[in-house]
Amino acid sequence: MSIPSPKSFDHLSLEYLNEAQRRAVTESDGPALVLAGAGTGKTRVIVERLAWLVGEKGVDPRRLLALTFTNRAAGEMRQRVAARLQMERLACWVGTFHSFALYVLRREIEHLGRSASFTVFDDADQFALMKRIVQDLPPNLPKVSPREALHWISLQKQNLSDPAQSAADDPEHAQTLQAAWTRYHTLLEGHNAVDFDDLLVLLVRLLAEHADVRGRYQYRYQYVHIDEYQDTNRAQYMIARWLTESHGNLFVVGDEDQSIYSWRGATIQNILDFERDFPKARVFRLEQNYRSTAPVLAAANAVVAHNQRRLGKTLWTAQEGGESVRFYQAKDGEDEARFVVEDIGKRDLAPRQVAVLFRTNGQARLMEEALRRKGLAYVVIGAVQFYGRKEVKDILSYLRLLVNPADDLSVRRIINVPARGIGAATAERFEEYTKQRNVSLFQVLRDVETDETLTPRSRTAVGAFVHLLDDLRLAARSSQVAPLVETLLAQTGYRAYVEHTDERDYQTRLEIVDEFVSACAQFDAQGKAGLDNFLQELALYSDVDAYDPDTPAVTLLTCHSAKGLEFDHVYLIGLEEGLLPHAGARDSDEELEEERRLCYVAMTRARKTLTLAAAQTRLIYGEPREAARSRFVGEIPPEQLVQVGQDAARRTAAPVSRPALGPLKMGTRVRHAAFGEGIVMFTAGTGAKLRARIRFQTGRTREFMVGKAPLEILEGKKR
Repeated sequence: MSIPSPKSFDHLSLEYLNEAQRRAVTESDGPALVLAGAGTGKTRVIVERLAWLVGEKGVDPRRLLALTFTNRAAGEMRQRVAARLQMERLACWVGTFHSFALYVLRREIEHLGRSASFTVFDDADQFALMKRIVQDLPPNLPKVSPREALHWISLQKQNLSDPAQSAADDPEHAQTLQAAWTRYHTLLEGHNAVDFDDLLVLLVRLLAEHADVRGRYQYRYQYVHIDEYQDTNRAQYMIARWLTESHGNLFVVGDEDQSIYSWRGATIQNILDFERDFPKARVFRLEQNYRSTAPVLAAANAVVAHNQRRLGKTLWTAQEGGESVRFYQAKDGEDEARFVVEDIGKRDLAPRQVAVLFRTNGQARLMEEALRRKGLAYVVIGAVQFYGRKEVKDILSYLRLLVNPADDLSVRRIINVPARGIGAATAERFEEYTKQRNVSLFQVLRDVETDETLTPRSRTAVGAFVHLLDDLRLAARSSQVAPLVETLLAQTGYRAYVEHTDERDYQTRLEIVDEFVSACAQFDAQGKAGLDNFLQELALYSDVDAYDPDTPAVTLLTCHSAKGLEFDHVYLIGLEEGLLPHAGARDSDEELEEERRLCYVAMTRARKTLTLAAAQTRLIYGEPREAARSRFVGEIPPEQLVQVGQDAARRTAAPVSRPALGPLKMGTRVRHAAFGEGIVMFTAGTGAKLRARIRFQTGRTREFMVGKAPLEILEGKKR
């Protein structure tokens, strides 16, 4: 297969890089770490680096690998690299970690004794499987929820941990989690399926255990690039090490101040320890920001500077001016939402340029209600998305069975959808046959077609179902995806089924079906032949991939979902103790620092204006509770923050002062009779309820009720 050659290298493009970017792009062989702050042009650095290697160093583009974390980021990078190299068909491999793992495993997984026709289970599939497992566990074992078991299993995989040892960390549920782990993986293999974490774990196993395979991919990809390196977990770290073992050409770009995914396995230590893990590494710092105004950067810098676990950088911008960061103190959550919506109108902001960020999904409800009352369009990232709709999941289950007949979850979903005379009792009987014979559910259906113990009606229904799938499987060999789906819909009568199952919203549901067919046609038009490829793309789809910046609507999303996005105007709401920082982080310095990084990420999404908001009271479990202002607001210098609100017309907007919480303030040096000298990191409450969190010189952190603790203020001395 011939690979198109890139056009001549355009050196002029390097002149548009700043000095720090240019030094990183033209770094020679060997390991390199680019510390790229928010909005400093990290994607441009990777794009120019790939172009420089091809155009200046003469590297075959097929030898280049670039990995990132979202399909959206990968798509943008792929387009920019192709445009930069003036190549119609990109020869470099640019994609997500999971898509790369899937690419390799489709070709090599048989080395691990597995079939290459495996299905990738999404979150809903995993939950359905685990729900059955938890229900069937012995009654003497302590109960766990399906989500709890899946989360634990996921962390073990991402950390490449031994589950036998890890379960000891939770002795109460150790046996339950072990049993769930064993049954889960037995069923996954039985279904010829993998989950998202398996993609990484199996790739690590493949590279570690098979030297010939490892050597082949090390030779093929002689320059490995990783974006968002601070988000890597242990499995991804090992993939990077194995791929670069022979040549050492690992170029990573990341920002420790944006490490916010420890809850899903990412470890900040990968970036903090890069120079230790790769002793010959060169480090470059990108600090010039091209996204935000100076006031936004100053406030964000002030917050994140309070973290201890960082390599250190300070963002700055060459652009002048910009509005001050604003703060609104709301009476309650409803007042907060009302202020945001009215403020958007008063400032005449275009909805598509506005984002409202919050710590938890539950905070979206009040914002949605306020926006609806004002008649403002909005989209919620993280809500039920198109590919999560029932109609789409039904059709996809049929399609998945055409590729992988061992996918029992898909059989269960559509065995009687649309209704074909296979009732619940008959289906349970098939489940028993599956357990007795240790074969797939579809194989049972194929065998019982002649089972005389079934009623003639059931035998006829099962036979029709089996023959339908066999016919569709045959058609899939030569058909494009859209015509195949149309045939499926016609032969199953799915449109009529939708029309008659819910009279109220059947039209909307039919539109969902039609839109799915359009998505299939679009895939066909791109020349990406094959049902396998279509299902592979959808398996790696995430809700953030659906975000369209041109949609004329206000965007509502969590701070975590906002990572990688940017907006002209950002409202960050719910800045209260217990929300941001989250209540679960109060007793851990490491978790508190991650919450601070999350706040920093949210703030740096703003291009032009940033408005912070907090409520004095908020409904918690239906009860109004007093809410203390977030310590992160107090970490912004008062002169950098401007008060806005209902009484702003009666006075000039004034700086927000840190809460007067008594004689102890953040940064005050103190001496404790037992623990020695320390620094006040946070205070909350008043009077007899005043408490302070103090970090001592020994590194230990403790929280005290100030009225009862033997504390001495070292006057005039602050950190």
